[in-house]
This record gives sequence, C-alpha cells and structure tokens, in this order.
Amino acid sequence: MTVKRLCYIVMLTAILFVQEEALTFIPNVQLTFFLIVVYGATIGIVDGSLVVIVHVLLDNLIMGSFTFYVIAPMLIGYEIALILGYLLRNKSEFYLALGAGIAGFIYSMIFWGSTVIFFKVDPVVYIIQDIPFELVLITCNVITVLFLYKPIKKLILEHYPKKKLIELY
Repeated sequence: MTVKRLCYIVMLTAILFVQEEALTFIPNVQLTFFLIVVYGATIGIVDGSLVVIVHVLLDNLIMGSFTFYVIAPMLIGYEIALILGYLLRNKSEFYLALGAGIAGFIYSMIFWGSTVIFFKVDPVVYIIQDIPFELVLITCNVITVLFLYKPIKKLILEHYPKKKLIELY
C-alpha cells in the first residue's frame, strides 16, 4: 500500500465519520450508506472495508456503544452496502439506489435481531416502533444515491490512486 493510497483511505474515513456525527441530531438522516455504496463502487472492497472498519470502531468509541451487539450488526450491515456498491458499480443509479435501500433495510433487520436477542425486547413492538425510522433511512439512502452518486463517484475516481490488478477493485 502506498502512502498516497493510505492518505486517501484516511480522508474518506474522516468524511464518512464527520458527516455521520454532524447529522446525528436528525434520526436516520445521514449520508453513511450513500458514501459506503460509492466507496464500494469506486475504491473497491478491500480499501472500502478498511474505511468501514475504522468508521465503525470510531463511531462506537465516540458514542459509547463499544459492545459486540452494536459493532457486529453495524459491520455486517455496512459491509453489505459496500459489497452491493461494488457489485452494482457498472449499473445505473437506479439499481445502486435500490441496492442502498435494500442495504438500509437489511441493516435495520440485523439491528432488530440483535436488539431482540440481547435486550429481550418484544420483537413485534420493536418492529412497529422502528418502521418510521426505517422508512426515513431507506428513503434517505435512495434519494442521496439517485442525486449525488454520479458527481461524487467522478470526483473520487479522478483523484484516487490506481491499484494493482491483483487486488479486488
């Protein structure tokens, strides 16, 4: 790994982290899934996974939720978004937006399972109360990908250092 590539990974991680913290006052409105989908489509699974892992660890340290039942669902959910971005990178924004919406839904369902298992919460009550928040998250994911994907992808691809062919890209 080159120093330049490492610096870009750090910068992309900082952007991901700062935007999420800046938008925490609005429940489930964030650019996190959008950026992770773009990272999957542009920098690939290996570098994108580094961004996701560091982001999840930092986020949980700052928010005081550094526990397995929070970190594991976040990692799984974000990695799914990253992989969907990678797999759909050559498709239209519509398919990427659909993938981001699906990733948001899967993320919510993983947290649902974690909450029900570890906190012994009534699953039906949790689902009913979580529906508005899920709809906001999914809608935010879809809209941001539809409107911001092309310019941000172009910006990243113009500046991100090219990798060797042997790596996942």
